[in-house]
Amino acid sequence: MAMMEKFARTEGRIGYRLPFPDYPSNARSFVHLDARLLPYWHALFDVCPGLLKLDPPDGLDIFRQFMTWAYGCQLALGWTFHLGVCRWLLSSGYRDLVEPEHIETMMIAAAARWVASDDSAAIGVVLGWQGGNQHVFDWKPHVRLGTRPLAAEQEELPPAPWDFAWSPLASTSGSGFRRWLRVP
Repeated sequence: MAMMEKFARTEGRIGYRLPFPDYPSNARSFVHLDARLLPYWHALFDVCPGLLKLDPPDGLDIFRQFMTWAYGCQLALGWTFHLGVCRWLLSSGYRDLVEPEHIETMMIAAAARWVASDDSAAIGVVLGWQGGNQHVFDWKPHVRLGTRPLAAEQEELPPAPWDFAWSPLASTSGSGFRRWLRVP
């Protein structure tokens, strides 16, 4: 039986449980087989190439495990996608290998996506993580005027009450933060 026939027949029985077909074990090139996975691959490894070091040489195991988890929880490819990656990493078998820099990189990507996609009156966003003491700020383009930190970035913020939290910012002054919101 040809390999593709085998996959076609198997897909009808178990395809409803898997986010992608069960590719052969020589999966070095499985990303090339299904173009629908490429946006997720690039969203994961282009933003944080350091993740490839957690699963050398090409990150296929980490990618497959993450995609299975993402499919199960219906993770959207919106601004919270990278925070979902963080949640998965911190609960996966890779959790002992995850460095704070990986989490910070993903938080920066999430903040940038919020700025690019938000159409509210808010002028910026701050993200917090329970496991870290740093906050990630990002501002809409019309706000970023200089290179020095804005007053809101110097403000002492309360710790995040959930694993990941966010707050839209109404001003660049120290009073822009209102409260933490749970990341969906």
